[in-house]
Amino acid sequence: MKTISVVTNARLQSTRVPQKMVRPFAGKSLLQIALEKLNEMDFFEHRYLAVAEKQLMAYAAPFENVEILQRKSEAVKQGVNPQKVTFAHYCDVPSDYICVFNPCLPFVTVETIKKAFDYFQENDHPSYTSAVETGDWVFDSEGNPVTNTNPQNLTTNKDVQFYKAAHAFHIVNKEFFATKGYHWEFTRDDPHMVKIPEEQCIDIDTEIEFDLSQALYMQRN
Repeated sequence: MKTISVVTNARLQSTRVPQKMVRPFAGKSLLQIALEKLNEMDFFEHRYLAVAEKQLMAYAAPFENVEILQRKSEAVKQGVNPQKVTFAHYCDVPSDYICVFNPCLPFVTVETIKKAFDYFQENDHPSYTSAVETGDWVFDSEGNPVTNTNPQNLTTNKDVQFYKAAHAFHIVNKEFFATKGYHWEFTRDDPHMVKIPEEQCIDIDTEIEFDLSQALYMQRN
């Protein structure tokens, strides 16, 4: 089997939703929900919470299977930083591959991650990312249609043939990242798409997404 560990990245300096990882969410926090799942993922070689702030390190204490992976302060600054800086800690993971588990998607299940793990072990692509089918109409920067080019189709549920990234997880080759400083080449099958259930793909990036996700999570749980 290929060696692979799982890493959940967290920081306090989120821009669009301040304190997103630790603010109250359905009686817990997004980080606590993610760590509960991370703690159960015994199919990985190691399970890490990757943080720089000491306040976040304390969140891992109740979870005996979760290790702390130290990040540098420059890796968690506000805004978008170079990948080789933000994710430099990947090079400290003693596995050939790294599964990056996103704590901003509270509906993703351990079972979904296990299926992705099994799929990864059974296949041989340079990298992987989660994806969902979509019928959305997408246009390029000049207004040219990219997905729906059929003038007879005014729906978003007919002949779905496209996929969009779900950002629930990525699987990265550590040596490639250490050499290149980024995750993949963005060519066919690099990353290779791993389909996951659409209902698990609510990604919290804005205040309205936080509120709506919290309401739905409380209803379902």
